[in-house]
Amino acid sequence: MKQIILILFIATLTFHALGQSTGVKQIGPEKKEQKLKRAHYPAFYITTSTGINNNTGVLGFSFDVPVSKNISIDAGVGAGSWNNKIYAGVKYYLDPFHRGFAFGTGLTYSSGLSDDRAYMTTIYGNNEWIEYNKNPQTNILFAAYKYWNMGKKYNRWYVELGWSVRVTGGSIVTQLTGDPLDRVTLNTLELFAPGGLIAGVGMSFGVH
Repeated sequence: MKQIILILFIATLTFHALGQSTGVKQIGPEKKEQKLKRAHYPAFYITTSTGINNNTGVLGFSFDVPVSKNISIDAGVGAGSWNNKIYAGVKYYLDPFHRGFAFGTGLTYSSGLSDDRAYMTTIYGNNEWIEYNKNPQTNILFAAYKYWNMGKKYNRWYVELGWSVRVTGGSIVTQLTGDPLDRVTLNTLELFAPGGLIAGVGMSFGVH
């Protein structure tokens, strides 16, 4: 009789242990996925960046907000060769959790500058002080990005390569005083205007 009771007792403990083991296996993947999301899917990123025709200028800041594992929207402000710059765009990541390669598009608006003054060459070959306006510019950009982890937390660093296309009509520069500028001087001014090759680098800091 004692042997039967002992066998039943051991069997009860065994079934109880198996039941607990089964329960752990059922919730394990969910916990793992939640842990992965916590590790790689912040509520948003604070980004600082620089570069040529960079989205937010020579030095700027932006907020990058994930809306899914592969898509984020971002917007920011900065300063560049054409005064203040505002940016808004969207990115699609080939890898989940906003790492690896990504492709994006967006719009930038550069405020320009009124009554700027510089010593420049005219069509007559002489140099004189010229006053002019840098007219506001709106551009559309297309870019490719590559993201890497930075440290052990949620941070990233990235490089960007793309092209910016001017969509604003009219002249880039309006001369206010002096003799007309020569073609070389105008080309130099336009070279600093938003548009053309994009090459940038930046860091993103994840915030939960």
